Amino acid sequence: MQIHRTRHAGNFTVVPNGIAQNRKLSFTARGLLEYLISLPNGTKEDARTLADDNPGVGRKGISDALDELIRERYYFRVTNRDDQGRIRTETYVFDTPQDDFSPLPASPGTGAAGARDAGTSPSGEKDFSKDGGKNPPFPPAEETAPAAPAEEGEGSSEKQEDQSPQLAEAARIVRRFATFDGRLKLSERQVAKLAPSVADWLDRGATIGEITDAVTQGLPAKVYSAARLIADRLDRKRPERKRQWKQYADCEDGCGRVLPAGQDSGICGVCAGVVPTDFARELLNEAERGPLAPEGLAAFRAARAAMAK
Repeated sequence: MQIHRTRHAGNFTVVPNGIAQNRKLSFTARGLLEYLISLPNGTKEDARTLADDNPGVGRKGISDALDELIRERYYFRVTNRDDQGRIRTETYVFDTPQDDFSPLPASPGTGAAGARDAGTSPSGEKDFSKDGGKNPPFPPAEETAPAAPAEEGEGSSEKQEDQSPQLAEAARIVRRFATFDGRLKLSERQVAKLAPSVADWLDRGATIGEITDAVTQGLPAKVYSAARLIADRLDRKRPERKRQWKQYADCEDGCGRVLPAGQDSGICGVCAGVVPTDFARELLNEAERGPLAPEGLAAFRAARAAMAK
């Protein structure tokens, strides 16, 4: 294979070989990352818009590729609440994996201009950024709180290994909701928060199909918060606890009959004299059809006497 490269004077993007040759990423994820890096800073892109612009990949393909980039620390989502209470999600894309990424602090409000030398940062230090300070450098790691996306890394997997099998299965069910509708995609923190509710459904005897149907059927046209919608449905549709029946319960009088549903001990209705035997029931049915023979009448009277005791 012979490679021919063209020298470009402009309108090009430098991509590290670490991206193009990263075998931990699928070709879809590599191409998506290269596309994101080529976009201008501040571009608004998410899984939905990317899928709409690339119909050949589809929303699930885009979502899976983004999950790969998140796992390999190229792509980060940070959700914050602004001063007016609105929830905003910011995305950060890097051309090299970031092991100690921390989101930028909120931009300060406008105020009176201070006197300082041109070309310096607010702290008075020289600003060497190429864009003239439009994108301030990251603050020191020790001055910022741990980033929320770090919870989706190796640390969260270790916690998942320590949890009970029922909680692990519940978390798997919660993640599975997104396969039925991409709008139900959740972060690992949200999965961990919803898993106990699903575990309670399992403990009550609900099946995976019943849980999935309760959450995914009849979704509204717009899903503003997948986590809140799922939590509401799990709480509002929580089923009654199914009784853990024994394999069977037999009559304690030794007749060999099985007790009816809802009765775990005691004697059966026949032994208690409140339910006729099969033979007595046949005699009663025959009496309704016509006169009984002398021997049948005697047996009928005996059956009635037994039931009266």
